[in-house]
Amino acid sequence: MPSTMTLVSAVQLFGLFSSVLAIPSGSQARDTSFASASKEQTYDYIIVGGGISGLTVANRLSEDSKKSVLVIEDGLIDNSPATSVPYLAAVASTANRYSMNGAKEPFMLNHSYPVLVGDVVGGGSVINGMLWDRGSNADYDAWEELGNEGWGWEGMKKYFIKSTNLTVPSESSRKEYNITYDISAYGNKGPVQVSIPSYQWPDIKKIFNSFRLENIPMPQEGFSDPIGAFWCPNDIDNATATRSHARIAYYDPVQNRTNLKLLTGTRVNRVLIENSYGGLEAKGVQMVSKADGSVAEVYARKEVILAAGGVFTPHLLMLSGIGPKAVLAAANITVKKDTPAVGSNFQDHPALTMLYNLSNQSFPNLNLYTTNATFLAEAEAEYNATRTGPWSYGRGDAAAFLTLKMFSPNYKNITARLAAQDPLAYLPDTYSKHPQLLAGFKKQREMLINQFLGDNHAVGELPIQAWGRATAALQKPLSRGTVVLNTTHPEAAPIVTWHALQNPIDSEVICDLVRWNRNHWARKELSQYNPIENAPGAQYQTNEEIIAGSITGGSLAPTFAHTSCGCPMMPEKLGGCVSDKLLVYGVQKLSIVDASIIPMIPATHLQATMYAIGEKAADLIKARG
Repeated sequence: MPSTMTLVSAVQLFGLFSSVLAIPSGSQARDTSFASASKEQTYDYIIVGGGISGLTVANRLSEDSKKSVLVIEDGLIDNSPATSVPYLAAVASTANRYSMNGAKEPFMLNHSYPVLVGDVVGGGSVINGMLWDRGSNADYDAWEELGNEGWGWEGMKKYFIKSTNLTVPSESSRKEYNITYDISAYGNKGPVQVSIPSYQWPDIKKIFNSFRLENIPMPQEGFSDPIGAFWCPNDIDNATATRSHARIAYYDPVQNRTNLKLLTGTRVNRVLIENSYGGLEAKGVQMVSKADGSVAEVYARKEVILAAGGVFTPHLLMLSGIGPKAVLAAANITVKKDTPAVGSNFQDHPALTMLYNLSNQSFPNLNLYTTNATFLAEAEAEYNATRTGPWSYGRGDAAAFLTLKMFSPNYKNITARLAAQDPLAYLPDTYSKHPQLLAGFKKQREMLINQFLGDNHAVGELPIQAWGRATAALQKPLSRGTVVLNTTHPEAAPIVTWHALQNPIDSEVICDLVRWNRNHWARKELSQYNPIENAPGAQYQTNEEIIAGSITGGSLAPTFAHTSCGCPMMPEKLGGCVSDKLLVYGVQKLSIVDASIIPMIPATHLQATMYAIGEKAADLIKARG
């Protein structure tokens, strides 16, 4: 993402290293060979995708030594410093990401945007910004309200706790920056190490404290009460000051289990679905080695579990004959089950990155990375020697999540106009062809109206950072995207269209959040910085000017790398793809455990939620025997 400072590229940065970073990694993660994995042929469970949820489920299912588990991952294992050093989370890099762009966005001046999806063992947890937060209790209660028993906050809480182990910052940092937390909100034995770094940039003190002057809550612990402005941990292991991603947390400690195999560099082409006793049943998968193009089939005695993520799970289902009939027919794929829900309901958090040029910043500050070679070298040396200092800090560890009424003076009017809308006027064409999809959106809209008027759901996010980046991210979009096949080359990357801002209320809400942010940065308490808005630019005042200027200037994107909801967990009559047991409707022994099952995107960065989903999914699968 853009910043007030020009971050050096990853290549340039590594060129500045005076020594090879000594990242302690313990035993090196290992994977199995394509020949070995395919020779065994049959496993109890086959998991497609080695990201957050896939590795979480694999760890828990393989606890039973009598159950064999094969994880198939397209990406490879990466132990490079870029996957470990917290500072490098702030350096733009395309490493370990799929190289793909979405379709032209019809409501964003036909611009096309990168689809930000991890292609590495550990998935998005290896490349994300590391923020560890969750949605409000009410966000998860909404999932249960949509017909998913056990998926409300009370049913999810223990899984959020189970995945974590919190280490608190140093006493001196807590006192200096007034960092607050509640250790009881987290686990103390979980695999993922989370912490608020002891190192903080000095300007965060004044910038964070400026939110105390606004008429918003300041909860002691955002993981207990995520409405208002609060500190957030990162998934950083405080003992080593390194990223605690899914592979480190859930795979490496159990990699020697003889009943668990990880096959990397391998793409799954399709799920093998056959007729069985009058119904459909998933028998296994067809996979291809990216190294030499070898093709093999492996089979599952108990279940094929899809964990390929918010983009590639819908894609794989369609390649396997499960999806909208018209889409499959256009790609010349035999229809096994006409399921319009696959690839519908697609959601993300549109984000407008506001940038301020700040003067009179404290020393040290982030600009020194690119203006002071001595500082960069000293920061590197300190990190290598003691695992402290600027390089032990990631992208940020505080945020404000605001209800609509907190930042929009027009919230009642906005909500009234939403209630009066013809929903089909602001949805992709598929909703007019499939009544169940429309019924599901109408139910969601009814809930969103109540969320917009209430006090328990955040609608806007403002990450709080110690420099002039002040992103405004929409948390409750009304627009719905699609994931469909490339009909001329179905096995190529799917066509992702966010349809962002199709509903004009999304634009209006973003603009109200921008104005709140502008007013905040104009406070006298921040006047020492003489903040000058560089993006989108103070010259843009009307909604139309703000949106158009942000698109053309490159500061507004349809994604915050939170692609989700394209195989929603809802009743079929509401356009659902999986049940609350995570089983795909109409296909036995086939389940989904990744972000595509989310029915309504919560107001949060998704990784903590995905670990919780993975933990809950493992229990549901175990209960099936």
